[in-house]
Amino acid sequence: MPAIDFITALGRLLRDGAMRDALTANPQALAAQLNLRECDRAALAQIIPADLEFQARVLLRKRFDMVRRIVPETCRLLGAETWPVFHAYARTHWLTGEQSAAHDAHGFCLHLQQHQPDSLCEAELNRLRFTFSQDRFAFHFIGRKLTRNQTKPAFQILLRFDRQRWRETMIYFRL
Repeated sequence: MPAIDFITALGRLLRDGAMRDALTANPQALAAQLNLRECDRAALAQIIPADLEFQARVLLRKRFDMVRRIVPETCRLLGAETWPVFHAYARTHWLTGEQSAAHDAHGFCLHLQQHQPDSLCEAELNRLRFTFSQDRFAFHFIGRKLTRNQTKPAFQILLRFDRQRWRETMIYFRL
């Protein structure tokens, strides 16, 4: 593996929480693990971990704001725990590329499905799965869907017209 420069190492540190933890524990070992150029190792050792963590949190907050717009009901269900749970997820998951906010929201929902399933809005997860699928039609039974502060079962119907356009319909049951 070729040696990397300081800027590349800094970028990796900002997006990887475990790597930031390793920097705090032993900067020299991390420099060797990253195969950092010899001339940049002193600069890495000069990084103040608290300042690096602060900058990483700024970036994570920007991601959080985008994800919160995509899965608002899930965030409402999590309540005050939304940011801490997202932070724990995002420290170890960094996405890049096209539709990264939607992929991030999908990854966050999958994380919740595994660790806190009661805090997940099924309809939002279904919507995200449909977005990334090639399916033209999807039909889901939602055991609990909140409407006007009431819990009602519902059918969720997703229909794709073309690559860019799709529609969602919810049919609620009166109890």
